[in-house]
Amino acid sequence: MALMGKLLIGAAYVVYAAFWIRILMHTLVWWRAARRLSTPPAPVPGSRVKVYALTAIDTVFFGRLLLVNPLLWAGEWVFHVSFILVLLRHLRLFLDPVPLCIWQVQTPGLIAGYLLPLSLVYILVVRLLTRRERYASPSNMVLLGLVLVISSLGLLMQALYKPNLVDVKLFILGIMHVAPAAAPESVLFLIHFCLALVLVLILPSHIFTAPLVMMEARKREQALHLVMHEK
Repeated sequence: MALMGKLLIGAAYVVYAAFWIRILMHTLVWWRAARRLSTPPAPVPGSRVKVYALTAIDTVFFGRLLLVNPLLWAGEWVFHVSFILVLLRHLRLFLDPVPLCIWQVQTPGLIAGYLLPLSLVYILVVRLLTRRERYASPSNMVLLGLVLVISSLGLLMQALYKPNLVDVKLFILGIMHVAPAAAPESVLFLIHFCLALVLVLILPSHIFTAPLVMMEARKREQALHLVMHEK
């Protein structure tokens, strides 16, 4: 096996381990912080359903962002939906056999692959031109730029420089089953794979507990609203 292939396989295992360690640590920190906070007043009947509904709106439809900046909301929503569909499309390379539901998402995932970089360019333009508030931290811009490069390389491989998908799948399945296979010869794929590892390594871990944080925020908002309107 070539040296590059061995380095990529070793890096993949390191990134995978670091990813789960970060998620576990962040979840533990959030759990401890949530326990230390004062317990809000008990909600009145029906308010719990409202909290869950508002949290779902915040998580799935970015309700808060829609109220603040509708232009940015449109780009963010298309980006997140496209990103999820692209990830689902990629699962065909990680599973053997491939479930029917993953085959069914291939066409939507292909369309999403073209929408993904376009939505990222749109988001970057809106964030840079928005003066009312600062929506773009340097780290966030780096993440968006990295995803833009990764998705653009994916489009190049899809449209012009197709790698051997058999070699790609054997390589990925070999990593997953701890039976390393030779890395594909496609330079674009190797760059694409390396950048994907970098993305996983620097991905903010708080996004995975974001729904829990938003639910806590909604609970406290609801509790505060009830206290302020008590007779």
